[in-house]
Amino acid sequence: MKSPWDMIAGAAVAFDRWVKDPVDPRPLAWFRCWFGLLSLVNLWLLWPDMSMWLSNDGVLPPNVHRDMVSGTRLSVFMLTGYSDMAIGLIRGLSLVGGLGLVLGVFPRCAAACVWLAAVSYAWRNMDILHSGDNLIRIGAFFLIFARSDGALSLSRGVSRWLFPRAAPDPVTPYEPVPAWPQRILQLQLCIIYLAAGIWKTMGPTWRNGTAVGLVLQLGEFQRFPIPDFFLTPLMSQVFTYGTLAFELGFPVLIWIPRLRLPVLLAGLAFHAGLDWVMNVQLFQWQITAYYLLWLKPRRS
Repeated sequence: MKSPWDMIAGAAVAFDRWVKDPVDPRPLAWFRCWFGLLSLVNLWLLWPDMSMWLSNDGVLPPNVHRDMVSGTRLSVFMLTGYSDMAIGLIRGLSLVGGLGLVLGVFPRCAAACVWLAAVSYAWRNMDILHSGDNLIRIGAFFLIFARSDGALSLSRGVSRWLFPRAAPDPVTPYEPVPAWPQRILQLQLCIIYLAAGIWKTMGPTWRNGTAVGLVLQLGEFQRFPIPDFFLTPLMSQVFTYGTLAFELGFPVLIWIPRLRLPVLLAGLAFHAGLDWVMNVQLFQWQITAYYLLWLKPRRS
């Protein structure tokens, strides 16, 4: 029988191999494309109201903002100061970055553009943020360091056309890429669910089963009509405890290969339901991009 130290050493070696061994580039490419498209949709939603939220004459003028935040952070406002020119830069960075991610054209530079735009409007007005903005900043940051153009990449296709002799073997067209950016994003998704579940368990309404019932009655967040049956105390308990079970169970069950697909399908159903009943911008859609990182492509 192995000693505890041997088991710990073996687990450490396995984890090191899991992080370092190259992986199929397609899941990361799928993530990049869907993530980039959702970033463009997010820009489209923010575009008409950016002047109200971010300009000097908007709801948060510079003198009020200075009292709310201390210091500064890396953003376009370090270049422009409190200037409305920053709005144009944020729009341009988001647009160029989103298109670059979708098409796979200089994806690392594109990811840097999306990240810089996201941290810029986050610093200027934190009151407009939601969890989807956090997913944008996290995903874009790690895409800066990832080789996400191994598939579904316009630049890769152009390179194959210009330099056919340097192109990969057509029998194995997908060259493996470093795994660690994908692994970090997978772990990040698990941390999101785990943290959300733990915080919910601290609330008395989540412990007594009334939390979801209360949320469903908030008219300002309601998107589509909800059947009256879903507003009963019984269904409130089912949905409340079901939410806790899913968020606390996902970080564990997703690592079991046989359960991975059912867990992902359950997650899609969970977020589709939330998107139906609650208007929380693109959060439910953006988290599905992280689901793509768990899919195992068929061998080509």
